[in-house]
Amino acid sequence: MVSTRLVVYVSLVASAAIAVAKFLAYLLTGNVSMLSQVYYSLSDVGNQLLLLLGFRFSERGASRKHPFGRGKEQFFFAFVVTVLLFGIAGFASVREGYAAVGQPFVDVDVTVNYAVLGVALVFESAALYKSYQAIDAEKESERFRSFVKTFRHTKDTPLLTAATENLVAVIGVIVAILGVYLTDATGNTTYDAAASVIIGLLLMGLALALAWESRSLIVGEAVTPRERKKLIAAVESVGGADELLDLRTMHMGPDSVLVACEISFDPDLDTAGVEAAIDDVEAAIREAVPEANRIYVEAESESER
Repeated sequence: MVSTRLVVYVSLVASAAIAVAKFLAYLLTGNVSMLSQVYYSLSDVGNQLLLLLGFRFSERGASRKHPFGRGKEQFFFAFVVTVLLFGIAGFASVREGYAAVGQPFVDVDVTVNYAVLGVALVFESAALYKSYQAIDAEKESERFRSFVKTFRHTKDTPLLTAATENLVAVIGVIVAILGVYLTDATGNTTYDAAASVIIGLLLMGLALALAWESRSLIVGEAVTPRERKKLIAAVESVGGADELLDLRTMHMGPDSVLVACEISFDPDLDTAGVEAAIDDVEAAIREAVPEANRIYVEAESESER
């Protein structure tokens, strides 16, 4: 199984290598679609660095100040990536494209652009393939029915951010190649400008979609409906647990779930019996949802109902 961290590292290496090459190609040819590609690659590098920073902070564990750990650091840094980096890079690309509309055509050798974009397409495709493997593994492990469902319901925002970014990167390179080709073939710089605008709009659309998903997790998102059903079945399977009165869950990180439940136990159980039943409930919950590492069970007696 491809890990999220490996996907981020592969994306970082690919983006850093081609960002320099794209910038040199822009300096040699002046194509604004190449400049938008530079913005994109730089935002990608910053993206991966921030995601890695989120991994580092999230591993610091629980403390007096953060008693439930710092797993949500990954959600926060994914949100920062989408808003600051993708949003700014997208706006910059649209701005450069708009400014280039109507600019006079300069006949230069664009071979270097094709070479750089071709190499970029290879690297970005390799990163996209790694992302696809990780997303497919997430889809299978969580039993999501489609990639759209995976995008909407996965709690692994760093993986979601890296994978979606890699997809847009491949599309962006293809658009840039078309912009350079059409401008060189027709002598009309509108194609180059349009390519830059399209790349920018893709980035801005990506920012909005990912920011929306990250927002939900930062606020506090419950487990998926399928996992909730598994939790209910797990609790109800425990002997002595008469009725599950309340169940609340929240993701504290991609691999950390808080579970709080209120249960009515068999009134014939003594204190030791209730304690043993609570232990059984916690064990059943962990077996049903292994990510559940914060479990709180409140026992309600018959007199309290």
